[in-house]
Amino acid sequence: MMVLCCLLPIILVVGIIFLFGDGKRYGFWLIILLCPLAHIFMMRGHQRNNQENIGEKERLFKCPECGLKYQEKDWAEKCEQWCQGHKSCNLEIAKHAVKESPGRLK
Repeated sequence: MMVLCCLLPIILVVGIIFLFGDGKRYGFWLIILLCPLAHIFMMRGHQRNNQENIGEKERLFKCPECGLKYQEKDWAEKCEQWCQGHKSCNLEIAKHAVKESPGRLK
């Protein structure tokens, strides 16, 4: 999609100049206006994809016992079970914990 949006204005500019020459200035300005419109269209789709990916990749699960955070819910549950049963942390489980940025906790 990005290649199409980048090449289309170039092809149109070259085509209009080849067909009509420099005499038809309105065609050139229409192509210039097409570039920002193509960029807006391209970025709108990119932003939607980022929001979908953030929902999957950026969600963290917290062990309520020790407070460690995990990307996968299974590891958080395993950590919670271990912490409740042993009143300590398991290094094999804790190595899957992640450092988190503010606002990512679920």
